[in-house]
Amino acid sequence: MRGLPPTWQRLLLLNKSDLDQRDPGTGSSMKIAVLSYSGNVGKSLLSQHLLRPRIADAKMFYIESINAGGGDTQVSGGDFSSVMREVNICDNAIVDIGSSNIEKVLARVQAMKGVLEDFDYFLIPVIAKSKQENDTVRLIAHLDELGVGPEKIKVVCNQVEPGADASKLFTTLSPLLKSLGINWAQVHESETYALLGSSTIRNSTAVGFDFKAAIQKTGDPAAKRDLSSRQIIARLARGTDAELDGVFGRLFPAEAVVAKK
Repeated sequence: MRGLPPTWQRLLLLNKSDLDQRDPGTGSSMKIAVLSYSGNVGKSLLSQHLLRPRIADAKMFYIESINAGGGDTQVSGGDFSSVMREVNICDNAIVDIGSSNIEKVLARVQAMKGVLEDFDYFLIPVIAKSKQENDTVRLIAHLDELGVGPEKIKVVCNQVEPGADASKLFTTLSPLLKSLGINWAQVHESETYALLGSSTIRNSTAVGFDFKAAIQKTGDPAAKRDLSSRQIIARLARGTDAELDGVFGRLFPAEAVVAKK
């Protein structure tokens, strides 16, 4: 484990069965809006791979996102009222607001007094580029104007180079987060996401599968190569999943409970 960030080293020593989705039997709900004024900051990836696996039975809502699929709900920014009608009847919900629709959504928010109180948290992804940092500062200020307190805002410094310190990369944002007491965490850049295809990180970890035995058992060279590739992806996925466990725990310490087995 040499060369890995400390959080990875600690979490990789844990048994995977000890960390899972938050316990659906607690009786509490968790509703999160994921939003940014900027595109290409990893908003949908964080919704799918950081939040969804760790919030039991969370219903996904996409406000005009090309990534919607399956049983998820996709609407335009002008249909924010219909989204909130559905969110209100869910125990757990994640609302992924596309950057091209955020202005429409915030305009609807101003017309629907108190609607932001229906969300427990607002997660803002950001990458270390000047425009994205400035957009994040502007969004935090706008949320403050709408009555959202800093305790409900969570920031993810995303796509950070392994070994880099986000507090030194995000020179515009870091002092603001510190002064306001906004909880934040960093997610490292990883090749895992590009290798997943249509799968998820959790499904790709292949915990309990003996790749070595499977490779030895088959006599088909193509099958051996495929199993070897899957083993590499599984190892990367386990490392990334462990990091995301730590990120979730830092952002939502009250919610990162150990699931009952």
